[in-house]
Amino acid sequence: MQITKLITKEDNKSYFVDIEIENKHEHPLGQYTERLPASSITFREFKPGANFDWHTAPQIQYIIYLSGEVEVQTSGGETRVFKAGDILLAADLTGQGHITKTLTAGTSIIVTEDLKFYPKQDAAVEDNLGSGDLINRMKL
Repeated sequence: MQITKLITKEDNKSYFVDIEIENKHEHPLGQYTERLPASSITFREFKPGANFDWHTAPQIQYIIYLSGEVEVQTSGGETRVFKAGDILLAADLTGQGHITKTLTAGTSIIVTEDLKFYPKQDAAVEDNLGSGDLINRMKL
């Protein structure tokens, strides 16, 4: 399973990083990843035409799109459209941030992380997306 993470780099601009989540456990109902910490869940409905100018994520949050289309433009210059089935891990807590526009009506689920779960990460982890455990890669 792939998700898109929104991060802030040293130039204080936001960028997309694609992350592959590995399945760790086989069960009768399917394959599962390792558990990740969460502190809250919110259900959101949105209308077309909303435009949230430059902003950063208020906290690390997974946005799971159930329906509709949302466009996100990073301050690093890339634009992507998220739709049903896509997951955006918004973790650009500092810097210039990103712009979000709702293209159609839709729904999403927002799951926020419990930051107390993670040990302090060093910057070297960010440079090595292909290695380390899932939590280190997700924490970037």
